[in-house]
Amino acid sequence: MIIAKFPQHARLLHLRLFDRFEAGRRSSASGGSTAKTYALVAGAVVLWASWPALATMVRPAPPLLVLGASALIGFLLSFLLTVRQGKSRAFVSVPFKTLIFVAVGLMGNNAFYLAAIARIGAAEANVVHYLWPVFLVLLASLLHRRSPSLFQTLGIACGFVGVAIALSPLMGGNLDIAGVVLGACGALTFAAYSVGRSLAKAETNVVGPSLGLSGVGALGAHFMLEPVYWPATTEWFAIVLMGIGPFTIANVLWDNATRTGSAATISSLAFLTPLIAMGLLAAFGLGNVTTATVVGALFAITGALLSSGSK
Repeated sequence: MIIAKFPQHARLLHLRLFDRFEAGRRSSASGGSTAKTYALVAGAVVLWASWPALATMVRPAPPLLVLGASALIGFLLSFLLTVRQGKSRAFVSVPFKTLIFVAVGLMGNNAFYLAAIARIGAAEANVVHYLWPVFLVLLASLLHRRSPSLFQTLGIACGFVGVAIALSPLMGGNLDIAGVVLGACGALTFAAYSVGRSLAKAETNVVGPSLGLSGVGALGAHFMLEPVYWPATTEWFAIVLMGIGPFTIANVLWDNATRTGSAATISSLAFLTPLIAMGLLAAFGLGNVTTATVVGALFAITGALLSSGSK
């Protein structure tokens, strides 16, 4: 669940994680859960969960090249969808400061994640990246100068225990500390980005327009920092799928789901993303999915649920 449409996603998925620290409670989306809502959320979650598998398929393509190309594809598709909906004016009128913030958040989060996958493996990086909910709790606590509650503290502990379990098979000497740090940096970046977007008041689609700036920035960084590389056909296929699926269609499905279902139902289903990502990695033989990584993912999800469910 690395790319999300904000602010709708921030207010729903992080409603219980962040908004509890605000003076006033915001009401959740109205409406009961329907079969359509479940189908929309399931589609968005599966597409987000496909990211680790697709990121594995593009190796050894450099991370910044992958991010830049897929972001530009997502930007183009987002723009075409917006034009079809007759909302092109809103698409091009996003404030520049917002574009910069979102672009840096998206590029930093995903660049760290891709780099971590290359060093510690997709399944392990998936668990490390899912520290973002507990980092979100810590950041919100610091921002509002409040100590985490008992349940939040237990959730934070579960998150780190999950990472330790997932990485335990590598601790005999094969653990790449730099890869773990990169994964944690991605999680922290996404948490900070989520806090910032949760505070935003704009209701327009800011992810789509920001993908263009993010893509240009990532490609520029690629040419400055990475060896120039031309992806193979299969790598291009995965890059295109990234831009179409996790970057764009997932956000469209999620946006439609937020308009028809309840916040509690939608948020709970979104927490299944890391387990579905594990399943896709195993199904396609793209990652070293072990008992340790599955158990670690379960602990990480438990930590997120404990943190978000506390009173």
